[in-house]
Amino acid sequence: MVRRANQREHLRRVSERRRAAGRPEADRNSARTVIAASVLAGVSAVIVSFITGLGSSIQGLVTDVLTDEKKPTASAPPHTEPAVPVKVVVMPEEGGSFLVSEQRVTSPEDRAVLINGATTQEEWERLLRKIKATSIHMTAYKVAVTNVSSSPVRVMDIVPVITRRSKAIHTTMIEPLGGMASDSIPVQLNLDNRFPKYTQDGKPYFTSESQVLKAGEGFVMAVEAKLLGGEYVEYHLKVNYLDKKGSQHSLEVKEPGTGVGIFRVSGSVNDTEYTDYWGPTKDGQGRRLYSRKERE
Repeated sequence: MVRRANQREHLRRVSERRRAAGRPEADRNSARTVIAASVLAGVSAVIVSFITGLGSSIQGLVTDVLTDEKKPTASAPPHTEPAVPVKVVVMPEEGGSFLVSEQRVTSPEDRAVLINGATTQEEWERLLRKIKATSIHMTAYKVAVTNVSSSPVRVMDIVPVITRRSKAIHTTMIEPLGGMASDSIPVQLNLDNRFPKYTQDGKPYFTSESQVLKAGEGFVMAVEAKLLGGEYVEYHLKVNYLDKKGSQHSLEVKEPGTGVGIFRVSGSVNDTEYTDYWGPTKDGQGRRLYSRKERE
């Protein structure tokens, strides 16, 4: 009996030791589970935070890129080349000249300018424009050619383009007061020639010469145009030039804004053939109409 009691007690103690040994393991398992859950939760929070932050960074980066694309960039205004790289200005030479016109001077105001002389240069020029007066036998002017582009051009030729050739004007003759002006002109133009060219020393000027103009450069050609025959001629200028690519172009200069535009020059007829002949008075201070009989 004592042996059995001792065995039961031994078994009870062994059982208790086993349960005692099992409880910490379970507790340890629970602790491990809690720690693991906490770690996982923390890792998850870190991962979520990382992803969220990364997403914000990526979103910000994308927003910045898109915003930068939409932002206007400050840049210098583009340089616009002129449609025509060559600018031509024609300047008539000052000085007295015999003038003729296809129109008669009839109004008292215009006759007063001829009789008494113009009080201002503008008044004189207004009358000449009104009656389209033109010089007789000779015109003198300067042609200024300028490269207004940013690239070089080569002026190959300047050609007078005849638009009218008819009999000399014989309606109105106006003599100059104070005599003829004399100028030394290095380039000549013979309008009696059917296809006139600018010449120097009797040879075509642009046959041996061409003008290479850098950006902003120019040249001035002084011209003496003569028409000695009994014709009337109208003409304008045409400038032939090469651009920076070597392509040839032509610029026709016939607008009044260029200074002259259309040139007019007439030959002469016998004094008795003019309808009106305005000659100087004896004192040379004014003009008067001369009858045909006085002109004989």
